[in-house]
Amino acid sequence: MSLTINLLPEFGWSIKNQPVYGPGSAFQGFVKINVTELQLQKADRLRIVFHATESTCDSGYISPTYHNQLFGSQKVLWNHKTSQLLPLLRSNTDISIPFIVQLPMIQFPPSSRVLSESEGLGYSCSYTLSAYLDSQTQGEAAIIKVHKPIIYMPFIETGFSKKPICITTFEKGSNLLSSSEKNSKPGKASPTAPSVNVKLASLDYVPGDIIPVSLLIKGIPKHSIESVSIRLYQNRTWNKTTNNLKSKTNKGERKVSHLITQENINLNLIDTNNSSSSSSIESKVIPIDSKLEISIDNIPSFSYSPVFSIGYQLKINIKRKGKIWNSNFDLTDIPINIGTLGYGIRSSEEIKVYSTFQSVFDQPPEGSNADILPAPKFLNFLEYEEALPLYNEDRLPKYESSLNTPHHQYMSCIM
Repeated sequence: MSLTINLLPEFGWSIKNQPVYGPGSAFQGFVKINVTELQLQKADRLRIVFHATESTCDSGYISPTYHNQLFGSQKVLWNHKTSQLLPLLRSNTDISIPFIVQLPMIQFPPSSRVLSESEGLGYSCSYTLSAYLDSQTQGEAAIIKVHKPIIYMPFIETGFSKKPICITTFEKGSNLLSSSEKNSKPGKASPTAPSVNVKLASLDYVPGDIIPVSLLIKGIPKHSIESVSIRLYQNRTWNKTTNNLKSKTNKGERKVSHLITQENINLNLIDTNNSSSSSSIESKVIPIDSKLEISIDNIPSFSYSPVFSIGYQLKINIKRKGKIWNSNFDLTDIPINIGTLGYGIRSSEEIKVYSTFQSVFDQPPEGSNADILPAPKFLNFLEYEEALPLYNEDRLPKYESSLNTPHHQYMSCIM
């Protein structure tokens, strides 16, 4: 016996050769089943279900601190009582039954599974296709079942900057300033104070992109720099980490930063000598070019979930050597947006966020006029027989007859 769910190939969005679906997507596939005669006699119906859940967990609680079924849609593919209207199942025979799913124009959370082991926090949002061969016996478990995860990604826009993004950070430690800098007005950095200029092509990227980072270190001698680190952090925020979901306050909010990718640079291993005078390099400018790669399966930035959000920050640090102890020069944190749509591509204005709707599984408050969250739909599968008219050679002249036609008959067609 066997039961499988197969999706037809897609030529659009994919992650690691797996198809990705978003708001308004439609995808099709088929359920393939092969059962024994005994199983067929016990079977009541074959159904397919598309469902999604969002949940958070805390190691301090046995059960999830938050669990919400976003939607659940199903279609009966076969029923032993009405087999004349549906595909017929036969024992010990491979039977394939097609289906089509249409997603609503709703912005759901991305498919994700996030775990912070140090804090004991977790978040997951899963989308699953499930097929069940139900038994005729009431209350009995399904004779056979199978589950297939679906990758869903929202439409997160990205922007393109016409000019490079330049951010300059001055080192303000008094013990690191020269005598002229110490006499400058408080609260203002002297033009000759040690500084680092960061240049980025953009603040918006998509998974799989490379972030080019250019640094200009000014007023810091090369020999005093032990290392330069460039790190991209994923900032995770659990908005509610208690079981009191009716509470309108976010007292349970917890934030965790997770390192995504980094580049550590040792200046002794790179060539920064772009001037004939090495002393000028020591005292003026040290250029550094680096890059960070964003994984193709990275979760995009999103903040429209009531319980969880993800953002990104670029952190740059210069570790300096000292006579007694080392010091750290932390540059200004730079927010990074990781989207899913290419630069300049805009999502439809019809798309709405799921959290603005009332769940179909929740009891609506008395007098509430909130709209019910639209769910995916199973569409009727149409087999287009004879979609194109059959070829009839009388519609066009035969090739042989065209060759035998006198040339002067075509002259009247020439203007």
